[in-house]
Amino acid sequence: MSAGAWIRWITVSSAIIGGGVLMMRATVPSEEEFYNKLSPELKKEMDKIMRQREGSQTMKERLDAAGEKNEIVWGDSLGTTSSKPNSPAFGPGGFGGTKRV
Repeated sequence: MSAGAWIRWITVSSAIIGGGVLMMRATVPSEEEFYNKLSPELKKEMDKIMRQREGSQTMKERLDAAGEKNEIVWGDSLGTTSSKPNSPAFGPGGFGGTKRV
């Protein structure tokens, strides 16, 4: 291929890619614009989803903190502030209520 063909190929490719980027920026709304155009019902649902994501983030932070302290995290204690088991099945009788001999 000659140098002129390479220059033409680079120019055409750059024009196609640049045109695509400009078209995307002109047509795709930002998150704020998208949220403002939602109906009230969808806004309520979106707010609900965002609250759930915030809750899962705090859950991840709690799990990370327990991992740093080398603590055991029980599934039934994730909704509470302590990391101790709250279930009577894991009491002095052992796992699942069976007694140890």
